Amino acid sequence: MEGFADIHSHILWGVDDGAVDPEGMLAIVQMAYRNGTRFLCATPHYHPGFFGENEQKSLQVFNSLKTALQRQYPDLRLALGNELRYGPAAAEWLEKGRCRTLNESDYVLVDFSQSEAAGKIAEALRRLMNAGYRPILAHAERYEKFGRDWKSIAQLRDMGVRIQLDAASIFGGWDRHSKHMSRILLKHQVVDYIASDAHDVDHRNPDLSKAFAFVSNQYGGRFAEDIFCRNAQKEIFQRSCSI
Repeated sequence: MEGFADIHSHILWGVDDGAVDPEGMLAIVQMAYRNGTRFLCATPHYHPGFFGENEQKSLQVFNSLKTALQRQYPDLRLALGNELRYGPAAAEWLEKGRCRTLNESDYVLVDFSQSEAAGKIAEALRRLMNAGYRPILAHAERYEKFGRDWKSIAQLRDMGVRIQLDAASIFGGWDRHSKHMSRILLKHQVVDYIASDAHDVDHRNPDLSKAFAFVSNQYGGRFAEDIFCRNAQKEIFQRSCSI
């Protein structure tokens, strides 16, 4: 394993609710690197109603970060995408390049309101698939309306949706429901990626090592390596994204 591959992070400063300044941005990257991440995708939130039209600012900050990291971390592969908050115009945002797929691939990281109805989530993901995208359901463990019905999430995966969990949720970092769902989805291997969803170095940090050790011990080393590294390397980072 070449290192952790983190497909979901809010490292870019000043574009969403993640890093608030350049120093905070660099601190998140430094912590991620120290804890074994070697593939990192910046995924600022995208929804004009929440964060405005932040696509150009995101690109500018991303390019400045790449320049700053070239000498210090030559083996870190950095990529750019978005975390799309789904709305009726989502496919149009993607088609026009206002919202980015992950590393210019077909994969798009998608999230919803935590209280969104399960049926509406499924229908929205189908629409994105019909538009030619490969949706990744962000922090799938959080959505309240799935209740404890992990099989409904498995059905989404069967139809082609990829499933991402947040590392902190495994230990109750979000809430009890998310902890339960994380562990049952891991038990049944209804997971494609575990990511940090990092926003800072304190409460929502980028450390994947603790979660990796837990998953390896409880659910198997090969499975852990797949969902912490190999799947994302193959599907997201296979394009050139070295800094």
